[in-house]
Amino acid sequence: VNATTVALQARGAFSSSRDMAPDTVERWRHQYETTTRAALHELIAQHCGGVPAAILSLEGRAPAVILGAIESTHCDLVVMGTHGRPWYERALMGSTTEAVLRTSPTPVLVVHNTDALPTPPQLSRLLFPTDFSPASGPGEEWTRFWVTHGVHDVLLAHTVENPLLDLYHPDTVNVDVRRLMEESRQHPPRSAQPFWDHAHQLAQAKLSQLRHQLLSTAQGTSQIEVIVGEGPATDHILRVVAQKTPDLIVMATHGRTGMQRLLLGSVTSKVVRAVSCPVLVVPQPQ
Repeated sequence: VNATTVALQARGAFSSSRDMAPDTVERWRHQYETTTRAALHELIAQHCGGVPAAILSLEGRAPAVILGAIESTHCDLVVMGTHGRPWYERALMGSTTEAVLRTSPTPVLVVHNTDALPTPPQLSRLLFPTDFSPASGPGEEWTRFWVTHGVHDVLLAHTVENPLLDLYHPDTVNVDVRRLMEESRQHPPRSAQPFWDHAHQLAQAKLSQLRHQLLSTAQGTSQIEVIVGEGPATDHILRVVAQKTPDLIVMATHGRTGMQRLLLGSVTSKVVRAVSCPVLVVPQPQ
């Protein structure tokens, strides 16, 4: 790590301070500050390994305070944990991590709150799902970064959800309309099969091109696998995760805002909720 590590503790608002004497509040605040700094210094000593570190002890609502610290420190990466709340509570209420994910201009590495690992975490297999949109570009750059820094096993995945999207250039499909109409009378689903085949071929070609680019910059021997699937993107990604068990998932966001993002979520947020391995969420540059 070449950048300064910042340990951040955001204190919640003192909701009960109205009922407490000023000197009691100040004593509580001082005790909290002292305990917090001691804990953070211990974490730095245990895990930072000589990397220069600074402590920010801030007060306020956690998401807003964290986003403010991201802006003021100009950090390159944010590392956040989750609390592993039940799915229904997370779906309805959200969490500090998810709130930061929605608006952070900086990549966020989400590490799930699990039991202590028996061995130090490893980063040897990486999964990068892409939809080939411009928003996926930063995700490609981070994948290239990990490959040049020793990750030797990479999974490149794409999901074909609708073969008629402009992404797959459906107008270029070579279709025998007469034969297709005759076949589709007996087997209606076959009417779209040439478009699905064409979309798969194009996705394979694009992932293979990315694979070639990554191999040209890889350090040592690397294995890069291309995976193309169908159906809802979230379902396909989770199937790949279950089968391949990556150590890290790199995903780009599309920077949606407003009620669509808050209520519907995105493929990225659904994957973050469902998997147990760390997920590096890379926002689209503003």
